[in-house]
Amino acid sequence: MHKTKISFSLNNVHLKRYKYTPLIWLLMLSVSASAKQSDNTFELGIYTSDITYTEPNVMYETGSLSGFIGQIRFSDASSFKALEANYSFGYMDYVGTGTIENIPDEMFELRGLLGSHLVNTLGYNISLYIGLGYRYLNDDSSYMVSSTNAKGYEREQTYIYFPLGIELTKQTPIWGWGLSGKIEYDHLIEGKNNTYTGYISGHDDLSFKQDNGYGNRISLRFTKKFSSTGRSISIEPFYKHWQIQTSDVTYDSNGDGWVEPYNYSREFGIGLLLIM
Repeated sequence: MHKTKISFSLNNVHLKRYKYTPLIWLLMLSVSASAKQSDNTFELGIYTSDITYTEPNVMYETGSLSGFIGQIRFSDASSFKALEANYSFGYMDYVGTGTIENIPDEMFELRGLLGSHLVNTLGYNISLYIGLGYRYLNDDSSYMVSSTNAKGYEREQTYIYFPLGIELTKQTPIWGWGLSGKIEYDHLIEGKNNTYTGYISGHDDLSFKQDNGYGNRISLRFTKKFSSTGRSISIEPFYKHWQIQTSDVTYDSNGDGWVEPYNYSREFGIGLLLIM
């Protein structure tokens, strides 16, 4: 990731504090409150993915992440509520102002979803869902030096977003495996980047507001039930994409203006889950 200096000056930009985070906790409480009146499933598993982050004509990073995923879901005949979380860690290789290898990365995501079962047609159950999501990414190359002696730095990236998706579930198994899939659009509500360059002489720690963007994701799920235990396993390949426009201008203590460039990320992965 990379911040870009600009040559003109405007009035100071004041970033709003996040006001949507409490809504996530309200969704969590709403989901938990449904436990006593709905059927529920609990999922826990592991996943791995390859991810690429690109700022066109500036830099890119590629690497792999591995971690844990979980979901608790309460359903009845007409609707469902779900709380999802995942955490992963890995290493990225940077190419831009020189190269840096093995930059530690970590990602955390929390989502609350509310869904409605719409129709059963052509052998599939079709559901529509909405929700609220929080995504946190930390990329930390601080005190690392590139092949051209450029100094790395820590970057925190947070998104608050609104997911809207369709879920399809095949009513009858295929060779003993259940089949389902999701297609989702994610509308960015608020985005923020914290850049910790203050340890570098002549630079400050900076924050960038980056609210204009969207994401999407696609997944397939293959589920096998074990009648003797009442449990299932699922294999779930997925694809996630984010596309974020250039940030608002932020100024350092010297009055110089900086922006976070337009960027996009692509992540391909697969998860293995135990469903109880």
